[in-house]
Amino acid sequence: PGMNKLYSQSMCSVKQWRTYQAAEALVSGEVDEVRAEADEIEPGWSQVIWKQAMQYHNMLKQKHEQEAQQVAAAAVKKKEIESVKNAEKKKVDDAKAREKAAEEAAKELLKMEEREKKAKKAFKEGGAMKKGFLSSGKK
Repeated sequence: PGMNKLYSQSMCSVKQWRTYQAAEALVSGEVDEVRAEADEIEPGWSQVIWKQAMQYHNMLKQKHEQEAQQVAAAAVKKKEIESVKNAEKKKVDDAKAREKAAEEAAKELLKMEEREKKAKKAFKEGGAMKKGFLSSGKK
């Protein structure tokens, strides 16, 4: 009806009109063929086959949507688990880094302490200081 109105008001070309008519004839032929096959399989089935086909189509569509939602939910859950694992790994790595830094700081403190001891020992013995280092007169 819609295409007929467009054609009658010259709002579509003859080529578009013929293409539409050919497509409509093809679809009508397919529908008649499906109904005939349905009646061959089971008498009277041609009256309900399209309704059943639509129900089956909707059921499959819903099933696919649910599967897609499950896949998306699994991906989100996997990402959350990965985030938790990464956070735990970061904590462990940070703790190791702090431990290593503390060990390095302890080593450095020991080195500094050793240098101080050597410097005090050398100062007490007086041998390490150059002569005239503390004298105020110029020569």
